[in-house]
Amino acid sequence: MPPTPPPAPPSVGISRWLSPALALAAVALLPIAAATTDLSELDGWGLAKVLGPAAWASMLCAVAACVTELWSPRPRIPMLGTATATLILCSYGIPSVVEPAARFSTAWLISGFVDAMAGDGRVVEGYDARFYWPAFFAQWAWFRDASGATQLDEVLRWFPPVIVGVWAIGIYALARSMLGGHRAPWAAAWLFLGLNWIEQDYFSPQATGIVLMLTPLVFALGPLATRRTDAAGVPGWPKPHPEAKRLALPRRWLVAALTPPNRPTLPPRQLLLIYFCAALCLIAVAPEHQLTPFAIIGQLVVLAIVGRFRGRGLVLVGIIAVVVYILIAGRDFWINQLDMIIGSGNAEEALQAGVSDRLAGDAGQKFVKVLRIVVPGLTWLLAIAGLWVYWRRRRDLTPIALAAVPMAFAAQGYGSEVFLRIVLFGLPILSILGTDALRWVARRKRGMEKVLAAGMAVLFGSLILIRGGNESYMIVYPEEVAMSREVYATTPPGLEVVPLVSGVGPYAVDGIDTHSRGNSIEGCSDLIDDPIRCVDLQDPDVILSFESTEAYGRDLKLMPPGWSLDVVRQIVATGEYVITYQNGFDVVLRKVEPAGLPGAPR
Repeated sequence: MPPTPPPAPPSVGISRWLSPALALAAVALLPIAAATTDLSELDGWGLAKVLGPAAWASMLCAVAACVTELWSPRPRIPMLGTATATLILCSYGIPSVVEPAARFSTAWLISGFVDAMAGDGRVVEGYDARFYWPAFFAQWAWFRDASGATQLDEVLRWFPPVIVGVWAIGIYALARSMLGGHRAPWAAAWLFLGLNWIEQDYFSPQATGIVLMLTPLVFALGPLATRRTDAAGVPGWPKPHPEAKRLALPRRWLVAALTPPNRPTLPPRQLLLIYFCAALCLIAVAPEHQLTPFAIIGQLVVLAIVGRFRGRGLVLVGIIAVVVYILIAGRDFWINQLDMIIGSGNAEEALQAGVSDRLAGDAGQKFVKVLRIVVPGLTWLLAIAGLWVYWRRRRDLTPIALAAVPMAFAAQGYGSEVFLRIVLFGLPILSILGTDALRWVARRKRGMEKVLAAGMAVLFGSLILIRGGNESYMIVYPEEVAMSREVYATTPPGLEVVPLVSGVGPYAVDGIDTHSRGNSIEGCSDLIDDPIRCVDLQDPDVILSFESTEAYGRDLKLMPPGWSLDVVRQIVATGEYVITYQNGFDVVLRKVEPAGLPGAPR
């Protein structure tokens, strides 16, 4: 008899061209979204309220492109990557598309740090604690000087979707190692994207630090991953024989600790290259960010203890890098901030500052911030369900330990943003465990795939709502950037330039190394705390106010509309300041001097 012919490959049918068509439609809708978004209507509900139908249709098309390709009989990796990039552009990149400049006052502040280092390559001592970790600023100062550019405005604008794309690659690589398969890793990357509302992807050292954190973790759980085995190659944790009597738990722990991990099945040259890249990332992250080195070292320590990766010397490399940097470059900072290393025990204060104190503002602000509390809780519940599935398949609790490592930061004296870091550092593992739970659900009942696809659309819609909730006072306009730069250009070096409210507007886009930003005065963290008193004590030479300043007070502090102009009139009424520039809520106040100071052009 002739041999039976192999079965014909499944027909891809409509899915071959439907996913590319949906991705193209999503991108084509973005210019329409930018033209139909009315940013002047921003309020406490943020960006989601003012986006037009084209923006939401673009996001839905991007989700449909991802799901359609994943459902096809033969998913194409290049098409899945393209669909994922489109999804990032239509969700994380939507502010970059519809807004005329980069959002976030902090991004413009860091651009000012880069500008300060670009001149002579030296940090500005005593200005900001972030200068104790200058690697990011030095890196971009070198890029700027090498390219001949004078500013990084477009880099700031498009940095978030690009860096999130790099993060997604890391999540995909982690999921390939932990989940296997061809579809689940892409779903894990999408789940991570949908749950990552933390907004640490702006132009900042933290964004690059996540890349440096994910890289060693991908190596440890991928090419360097091992399981502890006995001399015969039998794993030490499961029972070697069905009839064997189960050892006591302490004995099993002892046996596991004393059993050496098996060797990775890679050529020595590849292993050497992997070790070199991982060590380089661990060294590079030490001067990049305060907390990220401790997060990745803690996770590597967990993997080393349970024998899950070969190359435990990387833990020593990371510890030495951090200790050397603390003792040499960061000594002056850490001497005064030892509680950030040994723990201050102020977990209750951090909880109040990071959670309860943030539940302020109008109805839209409170709703969005409640969602920011609910989403991490649901993420952990989904991850715990995924841990049960993962345990049934692999008998391994290591992933949940990796996700729990960042919780140690709650005992540190880092401030109100510590819980954002806890969620961010644990989210890669949590999203992978959550994907395992969703895969188990989809396998048990195929009809759930359509429900999960609809859930993905809802998830990314809520992502835009949550991430853009503060947009009314986080948005920055090019006119405000030009105004700030003109102020610093026309103000003599050494004088004091202070915003009416710090943390909003591009008030520090320039002048970091040439102008003072004032002193810390009790009861006057911002000039609006008590305008007349604080201005008298601070005695600034120039005061800046922006449209975002007005929105900050209106939407978050529940002040009446026009409050910022009322404060400006109160300051002018003292006779010590005069308005030298005004365009709506954008105002420049200069101190009256006998000889006069040059004013900003009208």
